Amino acid sequence: MTSSSSQPVKAVLGPTNTGKTHLAVERLTAHSSGMIGFPLRLLAREVYERVVAIKGAAQVALVTGEERIIPPSARYLLGTMEALPIERDVAFVGIDEAQLGADPERGHVFTDRLLRARGREETMILGSASIRGLVRDLVPHAEIITRPRFSTLSYAGSSKLSRLPKRSAIVAFSAEEVYAIAEMLRRFSGGAAVVMGALSPRTRNAQVAMFEAGEVDYLVATDAIGMGLNLDVQHVAFASLQKFDGRRLRRLTISEMAQIAGRAGRHQQDGSFGTVGLPQGGFTPEEIVAIEGHHFPPLSSLFWRNPTPGFGSLDQLLADLAQPPMQPELRPAPEAVDIAVLRHLAGDMEVRARGGDFDAVQRLWDICGLPDFEQLGAEHHSRTILKLWQWRTSGDGMIDPDWFARRLAKLNDVEGDIDQLASRIAAVRTLCFIAQRGDWIAGAAGWTEQTQALESRLSDALHAALAQRFVDRRLALLLRDAGQRNAALPVAVGPDGTVAVDGEAIGTLKGFQFKVDPVAKASDHRMLLAAAEKHLRAELARRATALAEGDDSALSLIAEPGAPPRLAWHGHAIATLAKGPTLVQPSIQIDPSLRRLEPSQVQAITERLHRFIAAQLARHAGPLAAMGEAAGDLFTPPRVRALLAALTDNSGMIGRAAVEEQLNALATDERPQLRKLGFTIGSLDIFHPTLLKPEAVRWRAALIAAQQGSPVPALPPHGAVLQKAGSHAGLTIAGFRRCATGWLRIDMAEKLARQAHAARMQASAPPTAPIAGSDHRHDDDHGASDEADGVAAAPPPGFVIDPALATSLGLDEETRRGLLGSFGFRSVGEPVLQRWRWLGLRKPDKRPRRKPPRKGADTPPRIAANGDIRRPPAHSAPAHPAPARLAKGKRGKPDKPRTDAPRPPRPDRPARRSPSPNSPFAGLAALLADARKD
Repeated sequence: MTSSSSQPVKAVLGPTNTGKTHLAVERLTAHSSGMIGFPLRLLAREVYERVVAIKGAAQVALVTGEERIIPPSARYLLGTMEALPIERDVAFVGIDEAQLGADPERGHVFTDRLLRARGREETMILGSASIRGLVRDLVPHAEIITRPRFSTLSYAGSSKLSRLPKRSAIVAFSAEEVYAIAEMLRRFSGGAAVVMGALSPRTRNAQVAMFEAGEVDYLVATDAIGMGLNLDVQHVAFASLQKFDGRRLRRLTISEMAQIAGRAGRHQQDGSFGTVGLPQGGFTPEEIVAIEGHHFPPLSSLFWRNPTPGFGSLDQLLADLAQPPMQPELRPAPEAVDIAVLRHLAGDMEVRARGGDFDAVQRLWDICGLPDFEQLGAEHHSRTILKLWQWRTSGDGMIDPDWFARRLAKLNDVEGDIDQLASRIAAVRTLCFIAQRGDWIAGAAGWTEQTQALESRLSDALHAALAQRFVDRRLALLLRDAGQRNAALPVAVGPDGTVAVDGEAIGTLKGFQFKVDPVAKASDHRMLLAAAEKHLRAELARRATALAEGDDSALSLIAEPGAPPRLAWHGHAIATLAKGPTLVQPSIQIDPSLRRLEPSQVQAITERLHRFIAAQLARHAGPLAAMGEAAGDLFTPPRVRALLAALTDNSGMIGRAAVEEQLNALATDERPQLRKLGFTIGSLDIFHPTLLKPEAVRWRAALIAAQQGSPVPALPPHGAVLQKAGSHAGLTIAGFRRCATGWLRIDMAEKLARQAHAARMQASAPPTAPIAGSDHRHDDDHGASDEADGVAAAPPPGFVIDPALATSLGLDEETRRGLLGSFGFRSVGEPVLQRWRWLGLRKPDKRPRRKPPRKGADTPPRIAANGDIRRPPAHSAPAHPAPARLAKGKRGKPDKPRTDAPRPPRPDRPARRSPSPNSPFAGLAALLADARKD
């Protein structure tokens, strides 16, 4: 193409049925070469076949995103506006439907072609009269030609679906509504053809052929028929006057209404338009006058985006794409899918790391041009884009053929219903787009042949499925014979979800899932289902809006044992939690019943559920998110971060033994940081008390199940502190610790540990000093009394731990003793005395074992409960010696008799320290000293 303004430019403007496309084809074929860009693949294919009939297949090329037929000697090219090769030098260039420059999603492409695409000899701009002023301002040298409509278009009013005239096209704005209307027409008249923009050309041509041949009298279509498709239609009926434009549900503009209504009455044949019932109140008088008289408000601006961004860096690319236009007639284009994907990938570490590589950035933007045929959203689509970009920027720069072959083989299935086949065709279109790019994948010609063959097979299967569902001549005959031709019944949804047809309940709508009453008659089942499906669309849309904009009171978590964690709306499951980036960021899998909604509605619901999860975690399990943030904070000391990371991985609690080394490694000023977060550093466990509350336990169990891909375990009852049996996983998540014959909640175990340590500290505290001025003779008299009785009042060893707390918790004696033993306490003396000694927690001994002492070696001293060192008594013969016992393992050899001689003194040892005079043991020590003297 050439952008020289010296070449003639003609703008042929006017309403539909003015012969604009026919004129452009005539001018194209009159030149030695040329190309025309169209808004739809279907329209490009239709005109391609017309030009082939004139010039021959060898001279005509077809270029769309998914299909490329380019003979070596091709001189004429037809294609979609995005696929039009702007660098091609041709004599003639045609730009169809130029008013689509005001479309938010694709408008910038049409504006760019309007401003820059020029033929060497002639350029023709085709469009609505509403673009006249903008063409005059943006292309001042253009010659503007206005063409009148060949036939009259008149308003026919409203009509029931069963009363529509033959050769009518019913227009709806979603696949679900199209299917519902076609199903109802099947019951009224025996069938209808279906035309949608998402259909492949092969399926669309087969459906139109049925309508043109008179096999069916009605055609149900989306607004795709408004873009120049030439059909033998006499009446256009609007089933709806509003559509979702990708951002919001809005009423059609007058230009859009006229574009669709203008399909009625081709060439010299008059046509009419109207509505089915009164959707959204029907046409207003002003709209009717404007459509009949072809008076449309002029467009004030077109969308524009920088068509030649720089690739020096990723930031430069984003900045250039965000560059505002310089002309007042242009305005910045809204963010399209390709830019949304680019911005999403700009946050990827790998993409950002290579953001300064010219080739990598250029290829990234090139791959972002892959359309989202499956309508999965920017986030999901970006995963495919990232994978393709990684292949395109590594190795030989080609996409992995094994991956491509696997994807193709997975889609090679012609079985299934209409939605499944349509979904596979959408996925195949992605592969077709890739296969058309010889610089993307090796052996592109072979892959193109395979993908197009698969698309054709799926298209044939889809056409057969459409015909089977919506065309039934036998049923039409039966309906006419039975006098049920006008059996269109009203459908209503009650407040309790009951769906009634003509006052009779046929099923219920639970959340977003409709279930037909199983007792309904088999002969009426499908008819009633189709009627309900049509009317439920508005109800589902209303519920989707209520869900996306409602408060948290309607949402809840379903954590049933043995089932995956789910989210519910008014008690009905709408999504499942699955593994996410972190424990507190699970992914959300929307329930299949919501997939009938518009992609924008599904996206809004998904975002709403993410906000609900974040709010619930902040409310019930806030410490879990706080420790995760602290673990990722670079200002947190490394040792504390490591410990917090371990706690986060274990959902906020962990056995102390597992992190003992990390805990001991903490500096003195680091340990308080854990307590600032509210953690309890217990004898056996480290935990946060808030996470032991029932609702926090439910959410933690759900998050762990989602992260592990397992069902939710059975949890103990709310408020339970001791369990004899239960699910090991559920009890662990709920914060229970195994102890002897049962499970005790760790905060209660810590309470017992603190009580035991308090008793130990109280027993080891020094006694209170005597009060000044008191009479000390009382102690002397008391000691003398003891001496007189000949009894030494020695206290029993160890100390007492009150069992009242353990008894209140329901612990039996065995469990209590085992638990105190795990705390480092050991029972001393007679069990009935309930005396305990602190020995400390046992740690694994990493030192080599010592050899046992030789026979006769001194026995090491022992430390008493009160801190005194006890040594074994000297060997002395008893007053009444017992018979010598046989040594173990040595028969017939008695033990050596003990000697009566006292043990000699050890001068090398210091003298034994006497107890404090104020100690209760002072009297006992005096008696022992006197006894030694004797």
